[in-house]
Amino acid sequence: MKRTILTLTALLFLATTLSAEEAAAPQPHAYTPPATTFLPMLTLLGVYMPNNGIIDVNVPYVMPMLQARFSHRFTDFGAKPELTFIADGELAPVWLRAGAHFDFKPLSFLTFSAGGDMATSWGMDLGFLDFDFIGRYDRTSREYDAFTPFTHWVYDGWAQVALTYDIGGAISGGKQHIVFDASYRAQYSGMTGIKNGEVWMHQGESERANGLSYTATAALNYQIPHQYFKSVGASAKASGYYSDCFFDEEYRACDPTFVDLTFALTATARIGYKNHFMLMVPFSGKRDFDCDDALRPLTAPDGRKWSLDGVILTFTHIF
Repeated sequence: MKRTILTLTALLFLATTLSAEEAAAPQPHAYTPPATTFLPMLTLLGVYMPNNGIIDVNVPYVMPMLQARFSHRFTDFGAKPELTFIADGELAPVWLRAGAHFDFKPLSFLTFSAGGDMATSWGMDLGFLDFDFIGRYDRTSREYDAFTPFTHWVYDGWAQVALTYDIGGAISGGKQHIVFDASYRAQYSGMTGIKNGEVWMHQGESERANGLSYTATAALNYQIPHQYFKSVGASAKASGYYSDCFFDEEYRACDPTFVDLTFALTATARIGYKNHFMLMVPFSGKRDFDCDDALRPLTAPDGRKWSLDGVILTFTHIF
């Protein structure tokens, strides 16, 4: 039960990040960003999950998210090479994050990025659901001990390479746009007050440790030539830790280097420049355990389990 709730929260975070990037992106042939921009925005996330044991009935969830994005370009937009500095942050009912990164674009289809983040999270009591989002795993009680809000912070530093290429534009001479995106990110994450090798959770994602992980993504999107509907597409994501040495020996039986896979169908729309919508239907394949989830992460997995993670709808308004 708790594992499913944590997975749901991680998906909410992913959807919010994608919505923010979509809203902050310049619109081709319609909007050329100035050298410096400030984009405060509000994102609303509606989530529906099939009845799977979290609660007795199917209930949609709605979560508000406040965000602000600052961007300064050190060269004129469109000049080569292009260097961009972006600072952004998020304030949600259950977490707070602030970060900054540089984007270096030597070619129109290639981007190198590097940056870092600081974040923390806390609990929520909805009456029918009461759970925590940050804590340390206690091997004795086999539960996560929740932290007092704002006493522990997660920090990370990352580097990424991304490729974006308009396959449809190259074939049709710019009349149809089918955009291929791919990226690979290496990231070191840690939590203050946590010893190396201990297991912790943050923002609803459990079984984490201070260490180096990776995320590889690929997406194919068809840009719809319509006033309101913008794109439809599919994406794939693979993530995991590079080595189990980042975990204490007793936790290595759970195979912490197991590769988590997520596939998603997406559709986006907009009303003007300020209002953006995104629909996401994700499927995931993660570690399956043939025993009680309460034993995790002190037991070995039993293959991969596929599941429909839900239906996520986001609305983002730029002020």
